[in-house]
Amino acid sequence: MISFLRRSSSKTLIALSGALVVLVAGGAVVASGAAGGAGTPPNKSLAQAVAGAFAGPKIEGVSARITFTNKLIDTGGLGGGQDPLMSGGSGRLWASNNGDVRIELQSDGGGGDVEVVASGNTLWLYHAASNTVYKTTMAPEKKQTDKGQKLPPTVAAVKRVLRQLGSEATTSGAVPDNVAGQPAYSTRIDPKANGGLVGGADVTWDAANGAPLRVAIFARGQNSPVLAIEATDVSFGAVDPSVFAIQPPAGATVQELNPSATKTHAEKSGKKPARPITGLAAVTAAAPFTVSAPAQLAGQKRTGVMLIGAGPKKRVVVRYGKGLGGITVMESAAGAKPVAAPASKTSKRDSLQIPTAKIGAADGTVLGTALGSVVSFTRSGVSYVVIGSVTSQDALAAARGL
Repeated sequence: MISFLRRSSSKTLIALSGALVVLVAGGAVVASGAAGGAGTPPNKSLAQAVAGAFAGPKIEGVSARITFTNKLIDTGGLGGGQDPLMSGGSGRLWASNNGDVRIELQSDGGGGDVEVVASGNTLWLYHAASNTVYKTTMAPEKKQTDKGQKLPPTVAAVKRVLRQLGSEATTSGAVPDNVAGQPAYSTRIDPKANGGLVGGADVTWDAANGAPLRVAIFARGQNSPVLAIEATDVSFGAVDPSVFAIQPPAGATVQELNPSATKTHAEKSGKKPARPITGLAAVTAAAPFTVSAPAQLAGQKRTGVMLIGAGPKKRVVVRYGKGLGGITVMESAAGAKPVAAPASKTSKRDSLQIPTAKIGAADGTVLGTALGSVVSFTRSGVSYVVIGSVTSQDALAAARGL
């Protein structure tokens, strides 16, 4: 993954961010109900507000104007531009209850438009400034059954879920609100222990139908969100299928992010993938490279070792600590370095200049964000990725301890 980031321009990173936006925004039609009116809803307990959001008639889709905030990475300091997915922007969203989503974002800083469309099993992102399409095919979703589940959930059932959540996080209750002209409820969710750099999240939903109207994620100690998506104007109702049937410009460059040729034999044959191997001794014996898994790393104890994948795709995952503040190390056999194409003036201008650091004798990259850090390096034929909701200094200390 990080070897991919190291040789990628900011536009490729934007494509990956686009998938995240689709996942957040796509939840806007999961709930059911009818649209509300102006004002704020009555005071209710959190369990009552959540259960009530599920109780209305089903909605067919949503159309909304949205704003997107992204302060995860200081793109100016890294040499990036003002792309709306990397630096924030505003635009429109359409979503259907069959899972189709379309998002258009315009940059607040003149960085050009971005369009994300998820329709059927295809997800693509079009970046107008570079006239490039990033396209991927998603695995078909398994049909969900409601066997053993009572829908809509009762207040008592919601209370049981909230009690389980309470062991890991605190909630503020349901706070009456109004977003995009819709009566809504908001709640703040904060991790109780070892949340790493994550301070918490605010979730606001339509009081009548449960559709998310605002989702915001905060860094520890910060009052303004690092990531947020909010509806500023919204309407509920069926969305014309032609909205999702659009295609990117014919002359655009298309980059496939997961060609079918990369599928494993098990995936092609339809067989279930092999179960992961767990335990340090078993993983060490099965891995095709020397595994590095010290008992402690950056002050955190090793809590798990697992080998996943098969053949040349075998990966070792070592976990340290618990909770969001833990550290994960991913190890794999280093592949051949790709032949880089000559960089154009545009790609040089738009490339993110990811900081580098020495990790022993190896050269590594260090990507620090407000919510976590990633360090990658290659040593003795093994590629290492260290990731966690920790500072870049702690991630570097972990990498140097391997």
